[in-house]
Amino acid sequence: MSFIGEKKGVIRADGWFLDHEECVRKTYQMTQDMATTAADGSKYVPMGTLYSVTQNDTTDYIGFVYEDVDVTTGSMPGSVVTKGVVIEDRLPAKLSGTAKAALEAKGFVFVDEPTVTRP
Repeated sequence: MSFIGEKKGVIRADGWFLDHEECVRKTYQMTQDMATTAADGSKYVPMGTLYSVTQNDTTDYIGFVYEDVDVTTGSMPGSVVTKGVVIEDRLPAKLSGTAKAALEAKGFVFVDEPTVTRP
């Protein structure tokens, strides 16, 4: 659902910051206020960006943007992970203690490295 033709920034598989795909995702509106500007001038919201319903609100965290979303031409819908196991070191920005506590209260689990399951 990213509406992005050519990947911008660092190219990773969608949901790269998740320990596994067993997560809950919902669709929310991505705005240019959340965007990063790419070298070609286009704007996109990077995968793993912390999402809150009211931008710049540090108390109403919902989750993390699942995949890059192109917002060059304006606001676009995008997937937000609202519950899951997150590899914290793979997020694009370090979480504050307040944000981490708020997200853990909503069902997120944070790990330092991926879980490896061997047959």
